[in-house]
Amino acid sequence: MSATLKETAYQTIREKLIAGHFPPGSRLSDDSIAREIGISRSPVREAINQFVSEGLVEYRPRCGTYVRQLTLKEVDDLWGVRIAMECFAVVEAVDRLSEESLQILKELNGELLDCVRECRKCPGQLADDDLKQRFLQTDSMFHLEILKAAGNDRVLKIVEDCRLIMFIFGATHSSLRVTADMMLQSQRDHDLIIKAIENLDHDNAREWVGNHIRTTRARVMAQLEQHSPGPKNNIA
Repeated sequence: MSATLKETAYQTIREKLIAGHFPPGSRLSDDSIAREIGISRSPVREAINQFVSEGLVEYRPRCGTYVRQLTLKEVDDLWGVRIAMECFAVVEAVDRLSEESLQILKELNGELLDCVRECRKCPGQLADDDLKQRFLQTDSMFHLEILKAAGNDRVLKIVEDCRLIMFIFGATHSSLRVTADMMLQSQRDHDLIIKAIENLDHDNAREWVGNHIRTTRARVMAQLEQHSPGPKNNIA
């Protein structure tokens, strides 16, 4: 089997998951996906199996494969993994981050401040979808720059998978309210992280990254719990 065909199928399904074409609870048909891509079913099945191993999709005997629905506990667990991994990563990054990467962090944080200023002009200082996505993308790039600087590909993959899962299942700010004050808090947290890195201060770098993610975690979980339907607290 061609690894290229499997990768094509994997990336196609991944993009559709991110775009919301396969919402939580929906069935994945290898036959229809294969027809859409224009390849055989075998590489599509292999790609779907990879998503099963990554926890995005589940196999139900005699029913097929379905996009998973997360419980609130599973979402909270993912935030816990992010805290552990990113606190580790920033300590490693302190001694590895180049001047170029440090400048990128500062520029990204400047862009976050621009988002804050624009959000102040929005009705109720509540970000519209375009501004929210701009803020979230910039925030993600900031964290990614630190993770890359840590030089640990395994940690990078774990965090990227966590962020992807939370995004797909609406367990991040992508599906929630984002205000100017929330943006400003994140921007200030990032500023403290940058200063700790500049000062080669491993302890404070770890502390501020942990505090920053824990603050975001509490905010997101509070909104999810408020809107979570059903006794199982599924996120769908």
